[in-house]
Amino acid sequence: MTGTSSALRGGGAPTVDPQACNALTSGPAGLLVPRTTPSGLAPGGAVGTSRSVDIDVTDTGGTDCPDTWQIGARLSPVHGETGGAAVNLPAGGAWVNTTGAVVLPEPGVYELTVTGRGQICGTAAPTTNVWITLGMQIDGVGVIWSDMVVQHQLTCQTGTQLMACFLGQGSITRRFQSAGGQVVRAVGSLSGTVAPGSTISQATLTNPYAFFHKISD
Repeated sequence: MTGTSSALRGGGAPTVDPQACNALTSGPAGLLVPRTTPSGLAPGGAVGTSRSVDIDVTDTGGTDCPDTWQIGARLSPVHGETGGAAVNLPAGGAWVNTTGAVVLPEPGVYELTVTGRGQICGTAAPTTNVWITLGMQIDGVGVIWSDMVVQHQLTCQTGTQLMACFLGQGSITRRFQSAGGQVVRAVGSLSGTVAPGSTISQATLTNPYAFFHKISD
């Protein structure tokens, strides 16, 4: 049997629109499609200094053509905490700085917390009434918020002395709009009246801590 043969032949080079917005090019073997590689977006890393969301980009196509990408977002606000050493509190109500302090790293709205434990030991003869107050200070200007931690109050008959120690703890939590860079510090003070014949042998603020948690830009 006599037959015929045929072959498919290309119809010439493909036509590529010359407009500047067209990223396709024509090579000897055909069209070339540019590979897109996102940059500056690393899994687990914050993007920029004022964002509360991480963007993760993963190449799920490997060396296949065309490539496929998986893009996801997750909330990962900045946060931190610092503890400080115990401080002795002199009578008179003056605020004493502790080393329990944090620096707010970027602008935004933060939930701030300071904590501490107070201890007062003394002798009342016939009366004494003193207390330790925990305070939250921002940038060293006054005390923004405060809370009484422990009170030492004893009353007894003349000629009688009572010795006692009191221990208490407290915390303060507030929201704060920050411009970034402010120092949040736990501070303490000792206030009240020590009557003649009464003594305060110890007044300390221990375990001062400062915490921050960014909740919004």
